Amino acid sequence: MSDTNQPITPKWLSELQQKSWEPEILLSGIVLYGMFKVPGLLDQFLSFFKLNIFGNSNDIDNLVALFKMGIYWLISGLILHLICRGIWIGMVGLSYTFPNGIRQDRLNYKEKFRVKVNQTPSYELIVIRLEKVCSSLFSISFMLFMSLIGGYLFFLVLVVIPFTVAYVYLDLGFEGAAFEVFQYYVMVIVVVAFIGLLDFISLGYFRRFKWFARIYWPLHKLISVLTLSRFYRPIYYGVVTNFKKWVFFVFLLVFTFVSIFGAGSITDTTYPGDAYSRLEFWGNSRGYMAFSGYYDDQNNELPSTRASIPSDVITGNVLRLFVVANITTEDLYMEHMPLDSLREAYPDTNLTALKLMATKSFYKVQIDGDSVDVSSWLMHYKFNTKQRGYLAYIDISQLPEGMHWLTLGRQGKNATVYAEIPFYRDFTFKSVDISGKDDNEKNDADFQPKPFGIRD
Repeated sequence: MSDTNQPITPKWLSELQQKSWEPEILLSGIVLYGMFKVPGLLDQFLSFFKLNIFGNSNDIDNLVALFKMGIYWLISGLILHLICRGIWIGMVGLSYTFPNGIRQDRLNYKEKFRVKVNQTPSYELIVIRLEKVCSSLFSISFMLFMSLIGGYLFFLVLVVIPFTVAYVYLDLGFEGAAFEVFQYYVMVIVVVAFIGLLDFISLGYFRRFKWFARIYWPLHKLISVLTLSRFYRPIYYGVVTNFKKWVFFVFLLVFTFVSIFGAGSITDTTYPGDAYSRLEFWGNSRGYMAFSGYYDDQNNELPSTRASIPSDVITGNVLRLFVVANITTEDLYMEHMPLDSLREAYPDTNLTALKLMATKSFYKVQIDGDSVDVSSWLMHYKFNTKQRGYLAYIDISQLPEGMHWLTLGRQGKNATVYAEIPFYRDFTFKSVDISGKDDNEKNDADFQPKPFGIRD
């Protein structure tokens, strides 16, 4: 008895299925070319976000790390797909060139060697198997990418957004009982996520038990919606029901552990190659690090999100300090010195000047532990790094030649150090003389080292 509910495959779909390798190769090449550029664009987005919105945010770091991990899985799958398609095309060509396949009579092998050759599949069978593998690789690559993004969306909707709304916008403040309640809530969400992860890896093993299936059903519906599983569920079920289950189980297990540790490594990596470096003495330690992003003449790809100076070697009597502006610090300005109180104290001063006064009151600048009086701040935009911030000019004419440390921090009871920038003051520079005289013939006091005095 035939199954009347079985849909009839349209002729156009049947032809497209037989020629699916054509769009697969085309899409793999185009997507692969674009995917190699995405990690760099994600780094630029992360840098822009930190520079203009929040100085530091673990949530956005985790999102970018998972996106990059998903991209790496997608790149790996597409590369493997193209390699298999290359082998597939080669086998198709061999099946046409040598229609009789392997001719055993011309080898004249003996015993086990002859049996081994006889066990070699025909070209047609190899082509059919490779076709299935290639199409599966193409689909599984997108399934892995979507599952990673879905996992982050689950925590974003249930943890990150509620916390942000309650803490930032509603200003509830998680202290005491409120903090404990939020901790228990997060623990419940983590347990639900862990159950969903086990269900995903085990190929739905727990759904086979009647009592557990009834309890898990509402959780499964919630997880399915938040993780966007409808976009990759057909691929998942298709692979589960057509491949050896233990092979796919091991693959998903490896995928999960590699993704978790890989994303963590990406989040913690400051410089390229950190995850593979075996240097034991070298380290990115505060107070001992000359970060290249602190210096305008060294690094535009990874600029500091805090502050910068022109160079690590300063030859003049003026040190130009640029402090990066972002939303987080502006909120702290208002807490430190509200604009309303400034308007009352300085009613005739315009708003921009009041903001710069708040900036001056907020930041504390020190050189070698001695406070530096910054008379004024200016708003500034750095075109090379696309950063908005505040510019100050510091008189260092009394600073002796040698190594020094500039410290940028926050004033007040919650004093915090934002940046520690080492620089070397050098007196070996030459002045510019438009009259044509040699520097040795000049006796300009502006270019003579002055004694260093203790600042207040």
